Amino acid sequence: MTKKAIGVAGIFLLVYLIGACTRVGHIQRNDPIRMMTYPGSHQAAAQCAQQRLPAKLQSEGFDRLVVFNSAKGRHADGFTHYSITFGKAGEKGGFAEMRVQRPAASPGPGQPAGGGPPPLSNAAVDEYWKIAQDCANQAKPAS
Repeated sequence: MTKKAIGVAGIFLLVYLIGACTRVGHIQRNDPIRMMTYPGSHQAAAQCAQQRLPAKLQSEGFDRLVVFNSAKGRHADGFTHYSITFGKAGEKGGFAEMRVQRPAASPGPGQPAGGGPPPLSNAAVDEYWKIAQDCANQAKPAS
């Protein structure tokens, strides 16, 4: 390989690696795909979901907690990352919203061109959402 070819390959590798780094803010910019309200504490529901998924937990102000992580092995199901926001809704209730990061529309190295990302699998999304629902149902009302 020539120096120029190595340089070009290095640039493509760098672009690929930078593009692979998805942060919670990127996921949160997407529209929610699942939503609900519940009578329990948003803190208790978020902590439960964080432990059961397992996932990372990030605070977005006083009244919102985001549980998020990569969705390993879910590219074929139409998403690569997920986030579930638990927030305060009223005096003693909470809400939850789930968002996903869809795979890039462009194919990766060695992949055929065209077609776009795979369709979003409702069954795969529901595996994560069911945990959020269970945790919300178990959460005691905030006092």
